[in-house]
Amino acid sequence: MSSRNIAFVVPRYGVESAGGAEVLTRGVAERLAAAGHTVSVLTTCARDHVTWVNYFSPGRERLNGVSVHRFPVRPRSVDSEFFSIQQRIAHGMPVTRDEEERWIQGSVHSAPLYDFIAAHRDDFDCFIFIPYLFGTTWAGSAVAPEKSFLIPCLHDEPYARLSIFKEMCLRLRGLIFNSEQERDLAVGLFGIAADKAAVAGMGFESKKKYLPDRFRRKYRIHAPFVMYAGRREEGKNTAMLVEYFRVFKRQNPGDLVLVLLGTGDVAIPDDSRGCIHDLGYVAEDLKHDAYAASLALCQPSVNESLSIVLMEAWLAGTAGLVNGNCAVTSSHCFRSNGGLLFRNYFEFEECLLYLMESREVRGRLAAGGRRYVEREYSWGAVMKRYEEAFSRFGV
Repeated sequence: MSSRNIAFVVPRYGVESAGGAEVLTRGVAERLAAAGHTVSVLTTCARDHVTWVNYFSPGRERLNGVSVHRFPVRPRSVDSEFFSIQQRIAHGMPVTRDEEERWIQGSVHSAPLYDFIAAHRDDFDCFIFIPYLFGTTWAGSAVAPEKSFLIPCLHDEPYARLSIFKEMCLRLRGLIFNSEQERDLAVGLFGIAADKAAVAGMGFESKKKYLPDRFRRKYRIHAPFVMYAGRREEGKNTAMLVEYFRVFKRQNPGDLVLVLLGTGDVAIPDDSRGCIHDLGYVAEDLKHDAYAASLALCQPSVNESLSIVLMEAWLAGTAGLVNGNCAVTSSHCFRSNGGLLFRNYFEFEECLLYLMESREVRGRLAAGGRRYVEREYSWGAVMKRYEEAFSRFGV
């Protein structure tokens, strides 16, 4: 294996409440560095993904074998016009090419970061941008497109249909996807050639020890529960999950509760606070303890390119319950026999009742999911696919 000089470009890095793209970047970057590559991360000084204000000091630090360069964020230009365009995009309404560019200019940007790429383009074998949706990816990948790759973390959403992103993908050296379904979506949306697309994913490791009773004691949750973990927002269908569970409890009185973990706001009606526990952000070890303590992880989102929480739950010995309208998580469940699918409330109810009634079924589903993760998404398997992608793209 030849050693390469690789730079990842991501809007945020090394923050506590990181999203899936940041978690993926850190995992892949650190393991490529451990494998003998020289790995840098080019990122901004921002910590918050809503305000994008500078928080960290600009400069360079070393984190787990990776050289992290932070650059200041340009003050954002957002006004009523920007928000009007964003609302129209989000609702699938038509916008002009000029309006698309006006919108992306209001995203997170860093001129010093772009200047660094331009000044050091010959020092790196490749620049890997992640995810597709932000200004740093759109503008940064235009600096040295012949050396630029994209891990898009793509969802089937209105933003993905903007012409600026199709143009961006077509000018890149190549794209690296988290799943075959994500790749197929990109091919359909952007018309990229097959020789520009590779699938690699993200690796996972089982924890040495899961302590489900520790989680139960800390949060005083002794009833059986199903859980959700991740960002609580409209695109992840957390409000839908809350409403489904409220209806379920009205139809099926009993001691089952729903536990919500993660960042963001979700409204819990007063009459459901006894059966829906919103714990907010919890430490990583406690999140994994929660997986092990739960009857199932419910993943209601349709906007997934991989689903980190589903993989983590399977490794903790927990069955999955996923939205059947999500091609990615549905495929994981079909291929692994690791979870059940629902497409409406009635299927959700039947799946929950089935999982509650049979410990044996839950065990078979969890075991199938665990074998699937260990086979397809171990770090060894993922790093092999990254090396194959680099060789295929001539890096």
